[in-house]
Amino acid sequence: MNFEDLDCRQHQVVDAVIHSDDSLLVLGGPGTGKTTTALWSARAFLENSKGNLSRRALFLTFSRSAVSQIMARSPGVISGYEDKVEVTTFHSLAYRLIGSFGRYAGYGATLPSVQTEARGKLLGYDNSKLQYNDLVPGALAILERSPHVAQILGKRWGLVICDEAQDTNEIQWDFLLRLASRKLLLLGDPNQMIYTFIPGVSPERFRKMREWADREIELNPRSHRDPSGAIPALAEAVRQRQFQNDAVLNALRDKRLIIHFDTDEADVPDLLSDIIKTLRQRGSRDVGIFVHSNAAVAELAKQLDEAGINYVLIGIPEAYSEALGSMAAQCAFALGLASDEDVRRSLGLFLTASLRRAKAPLMARALIGEAPLPELVDQAVQRLEDSLMEASQGTIGDLAEIATKSWEGIGIQSSYRPWRNASAHFIRLVRPIQHVSASAESLGKLLEVVERSQVEALIDRDYSEQGRIKLMNYHQTKGREADAVVHLFRQDDYFGREREPYEGTSRLLNVAISRGKQQVVIILPSSPHPLVEPFVALKGYQTHY
Repeated sequence: MNFEDLDCRQHQVVDAVIHSDDSLLVLGGPGTGKTTTALWSARAFLENSKGNLSRRALFLTFSRSAVSQIMARSPGVISGYEDKVEVTTFHSLAYRLIGSFGRYAGYGATLPSVQTEARGKLLGYDNSKLQYNDLVPGALAILERSPHVAQILGKRWGLVICDEAQDTNEIQWDFLLRLASRKLLLLGDPNQMIYTFIPGVSPERFRKMREWADREIELNPRSHRDPSGAIPALAEAVRQRQFQNDAVLNALRDKRLIIHFDTDEADVPDLLSDIIKTLRQRGSRDVGIFVHSNAAVAELAKQLDEAGINYVLIGIPEAYSEALGSMAAQCAFALGLASDEDVRRSLGLFLTASLRRAKAPLMARALIGEAPLPELVDQAVQRLEDSLMEASQGTIGDLAEIATKSWEGIGIQSSYRPWRNASAHFIRLVRPIQHVSASAESLGKLLEVVERSQVEALIDRDYSEQGRIKLMNYHQTKGREADAVVHLFRQDDYFGREREPYEGTSRLLNVAISRGKQQVVIILPSSPHPLVEPFVALKGYQTHY
């Protein structure tokens, strides 16, 4: 979108950023151009701040997928100012600040490593290491304890933009205010508030934010994601529980909404295969498949693997990170730099991270010796270690080839997809030294690179985004979009204790449905959850159309 293409309300935002120091709240529904407006505002601010030492802009968001989307659409907008606009997540920025100024908050001279949740589940939490949820509070503590650091950072960015402001909690809000000592631009939509399960995120919190802002501008409701407005109208009608609204019926009539009723769970893989084929024939290149829970994601992933459907699994950075760590541990074992216990522990950590259960799975505990390990798995691990030892006289590439293919040979029938995705990354890391003879020195350099990549996978970048078919749970849909989205509901879905009118979960449906640009497909079981049961009454309408 060119600057001339902005409408009058978007120009109002840009003018407000240039000509006033007011804190500004920009409201808008899905796809209405909040991000684009903010990027043009950042460019205008930089163009009008020549000679100003604070001629920099910070764009903060919550999800790494949102960072990817923003970076993809920003080159044309901020061309010539790329080095002046920082786009990052709250947690990534917090980690950087702890690394640079952690000594002011008791972290010492060396940055503590970040432990994954999987490590806590399987091995117990190590208080000497950081957890993901420690990052923002830790960075805030630095700013509170060191006015000098706070002053330095306050001067760094003349404009701070916060995306998805409605989902900030108290700690993130305090952190944001201490960073934005000058201009603050908030982007939000109360109807997209889907993280109310996080303490401090609530409609009341957002009302206080609106009262705090000096000025509020609401963008035109026209969707840039779906200019016809059909899918945004459908999503909004569902949020309001108006399932026989004209927007819903029109979407059915025009085949923008397709519903599959009374679906048996065993038929889901074949049905999805047919749906994807049809969507591709109709021009949809990117397809998002959404299910409600992590357990449902893991179960469906296994079914898709068995059906031979190629996809990427979204939102499991821990599994990606632990897979890289396991491959590195296997290479280190070959050269005597890691033990048999290290290899087995790394495999258990990967399994724990990829399954995302409340507790470490039994097989993972068996791998670390806390439960009986099936003999076939034990023998497979021993064969793996023998192969690594035999390859120790070869090159780094020889070791990497064995390590990257190890998971499928162990015989644990799950988590193939995240391991394969991480394997491709590991091979890229190895490539510069793949022909170098394996030694402690050459491997040491690789281990350093892998460790940095592990942290990057946890905090900075979502490497799972590459792929035309993406599988995720509903809370991971924010910040994403696809040509078509498929919503799979199961017989045993649990949406919490809400009852009609399902205020919170209806917002979740609104967000997930509005991710689609061309088409929305809904798959229902014979007895769907009351949240989506009203769709059943549309069977007659769809048959009629």
